[in-house]
Parts: sequence; structure tokens; C-alpha cells
Amino acid sequence: MRSQALPSRWRAAFIGIIALGASCPTLAQKAALVQDRDDVARNFYYEVASCNVVTFGYCQITFAPVPAGKRLIITRVSMLNQMPAAGTISSIDLRIAGGFIQAFFNATLNPSTSTGFNYTFNDSVLAKYDVGQSPQLITFSASASFLIVGTISGYTVDIP
Repeated sequence: MRSQALPSRWRAAFIGIIALGASCPTLAQKAALVQDRDDVARNFYYEVASCNVVTFGYCQITFAPVPAGKRLIITRVSMLNQMPAAGTISSIDLRIAGGFIQAFFNATLNPSTSTGFNYTFNDSVLAKYDVGQSPQLITFSASASFLIVGTISGYTVDIP
């Protein structure tokens, strides 16, 4: 019967490889804790505002500016537009106040009430706002008076 042991020259090479690996600094490192800067649950953000003053065919909601050391990521926008007549909304958008449009929205007409015609939407979106920038929701309409209520939600991320 033949022995199953490694020949001595193989045994020496095997022990040398194991010894080399044990002294390697990569294998000796311990796991480090890493902060997840993009964890949605860490810095939840939610804001509600309204507008009932129509100026030159639009009504706008300007939300609070992003504070120092933060970045705002908006993931959801909801809005109610109470219009005196049906079919008078020409456009609804989310933008950086005084700047670029981030998203357009389509509102759905709900059954009319004693207050008028209610248009609503509740959409997912991905929009980024840096320090000092303010999110803004604007409804453009041919109506002279109407009410809008808007909510934005998402999260803030710490910026070093």
C-alpha cells in the first residue's frame, strides 16, 4: 500500500506558502467600520407648503433652502391644485428656485367638489439640491385664482 503523505519537498513548499500568506499585511487587516453617507433612513426630509396668490398666471411654492453641510435628495412630490374651472392647468414643474427645471408632472382630475376642480399627483422623482438652493413647485394656469398645496420628501446627506 502506498503512503498518502506529501513528499518532503512538496511539504516544505506548502509550509512556505502558508507562512508567506500569514505574514502578508493584507490578510492581517481587520474589518473597518464605514459610514454609509447615502443611507435613506438617516436624515429623513419632509416639507409641506401652499400658495394661493396667483401672479401673472402662475402660483409657486418655494421651500426652505438647503442648510450648510447638507445635500437634499428629493424622491417624492405630491400636490393638490384646486382650480375654479376644469382644463385650466398648462404646466406643473419642480425646479431649483430661480433656476433649472428638475421635473414635469401630470395632474389627474378628481371628482369636482364645492371648492372647484381638484387636480392631484403623487410621483416618484430624483432631484438633487445643494447648499443654499431651494426646491420650488410651480403651477401655470389660465385661471386668475386657485390654491395649490405641495409636499416634497426625501433625505439629506451630510457633505463634509
